[in-house]
Amino acid sequence: MPDTITRIGRYEISRQLVDTALASVYDAFDPVERKPVAIRVPRGAQEPTLKLKHPGLMTVLSYEHNHGESFAVLEPFQGTSLETIMRSGRKIEPLEAVGLLRQLASVLDYAHAHGSLHGSLHPSSILLNDRNEIKVLDLGAPATAGRNASPEQLLRAVHYLAPECVRDQPMDGRSDQFSLAVLAHRLLTGDLPYAGKPLGVMFRIAYQGLERDAIRELPPAAQSAFSRALSKRPSERYPTCTEMVETLASGLFRAVPAPTRMVSAPEAAPEPRSPAAPARSGFFSRDGLKYFGVTFVVCAAVLAALFYFLLPKPPKPIVATPAVSQPVAAPAVQRPVAPSVLPAPPPEAKERVATKAHAKKKPEPEVEVKPAEPKIIRQ
Repeated sequence: MPDTITRIGRYEISRQLVDTALASVYDAFDPVERKPVAIRVPRGAQEPTLKLKHPGLMTVLSYEHNHGESFAVLEPFQGTSLETIMRSGRKIEPLEAVGLLRQLASVLDYAHAHGSLHGSLHPSSILLNDRNEIKVLDLGAPATAGRNASPEQLLRAVHYLAPECVRDQPMDGRSDQFSLAVLAHRLLTGDLPYAGKPLGVMFRIAYQGLERDAIRELPPAAQSAFSRALSKRPSERYPTCTEMVETLASGLFRAVPAPTRMVSAPEAAPEPRSPAAPARSGFFSRDGLKYFGVTFVVCAAVLAALFYFLLPKPPKPIVATPAVSQPVAAPAVQRPVAPSVLPAPPPEAKERVATKAHAKKKPEPEVEVKPAEPKIIRQ
């Protein structure tokens, strides 16, 4: 079906939203019911997905036929493809990227639980609006997913194909997990894990391991999550896409972030505070600090007073008044006497000298001291 069509059945086509390996999606208008819709034209026969109801999937309003061609009428969606956003140069922060990956993992796990498979997840098959809400396109039946596209269409999405899809082997939900891991690699690093020309990329996806040059700056836990999700064998990958995304998020952040969602102005506004409710004053409030400071000063003053009155006081030093006396002559300098070399006198000589000394010493007479008589002076 050419891209320049202006009408499909009774629906008027305004523009083409996406053109993927599995389908083309158009913005359209229903002139009968007078409302905007989206038209999805699959490439080949695909099973309708009317039973799938998920916030991340565009609701199928009806499934119709036109001149032998089948198409699905979907709910309208105001947004653009993730591929267009990424090519525009808009930077997607890691927290926002994890939020998008969480939404995608929820959609894929829901589809896998209901027997559906995407088979060719690609940024062009993901629509994103201004509130960071995603819609996933191209969900099909397991028997036909990924096998109805032309070689040209497959080459456009070859970087996101799982190894079992390249080898033409049976696929399951873990094949979509591989594609989701490739998308996460591009969102978080800006590069594809398997770059190059399409044929070389297909060979590397099927037979060569993952190069860690682009994820070298990521934490080791995040690198391990990528290595497991991009394993060549489906049995070595995570059981679900949600488990893969949560493991990757816990490796990127210490605390796992909540899914990102743009909130409206009323939701973002703080709740008004009741004027009747008094403000709680905790330990570190202004009043608490004031009372703590006053108590500290009072306690310090009491302790200082106790120390002042209870501790023993040192005795006052006694200053002696020197008596007036005559100056004392400096003692004569005694000169050292040279030792005598004469022989010591005999013991008899010593006794004679001692006897003479006692003989010369005479006892001193005692003097009687009488008190002086007072004198009377007459005038």
